Amino acid sequence: MDTSIDSRTEIVDVRHISKTFVFDGVEVNALDDVTFRVPRRQMLAIMGPSGTGKSTLLHILGGLELPTSGEIFIDGSPLSGLSDVELTLMRRRKIGFVFQSFNLLPSLSVVDNVTLPLILDGISRHEAFEKAREALRQVDLLHRLQHPPTRLSGGEQQRVAIARALVIGPSLILADEPTGNLDSVRGGDITGLFHSLAREKDLTVVIVTHDIRVAAIADRLIVLRDGRIAYDGHPVADTDWLAALQSGVLT
Repeated sequence: MDTSIDSRTEIVDVRHISKTFVFDGVEVNALDDVTFRVPRRQMLAIMGPSGTGKSTLLHILGGLELPTSGEIFIDGSPLSGLSDVELTLMRRRKIGFVFQSFNLLPSLSVVDNVTLPLILDGISRHEAFEKAREALRQVDLLHRLQHPPTRLSGGEQQRVAIARALVIGPSLILADEPTGNLDSVRGGDITGLFHSLAREKDLTVVIVTHDIRVAAIADRLIVLRDGRIAYDGHPVADTDWLAALQSGVLT
């Protein structure tokens, strides 16, 4: 696949990232010299067997973990050398996170869950409420503003989580198994929503998933194996992807 990218549209730039953990005195390479770039308006799926470094890579992209070596640039800014406070501000203002388990606060209403990141960033409650309403409109949940999350279906809860990620106006959304707790129909709805938001909101979306249906709708697929990139290209249409699937690499 031609991965050349116009620097004006590049959001994620991963340069020779490696990550080593030490367990009982033994070094384990979770990631080994991983390099790729992702432009704006692209939905990238990352797949691979369990334990191959997918979640570690996502955490490094979000500044939640530091690489052992290499460099990450998010929207042109290097993450290395940032203080904890600067990393927190970068995550709060540039990166939206969506998780498998939704991570909504059950004691708060839908709209209050969505306003929370803005309130934490010092935005007034009135402005935060208006921004939250708009984010919830984008995921078709205006009719659920005052409901607690416990009264929503799994698909609706994930839409609230996506609205919470959108409300900060991010350049990048990172999603970790966002369809893992959903049935096939609702999972398909959420995947389609991510894809349309990448286009309409001028975002980059990176999704770690075991769900082949998520990969099938993505603009691009990266397969990790043993901490390295085993495949980087367009899903489904490419024979290399089909060969990887048939060989059981992605199971």
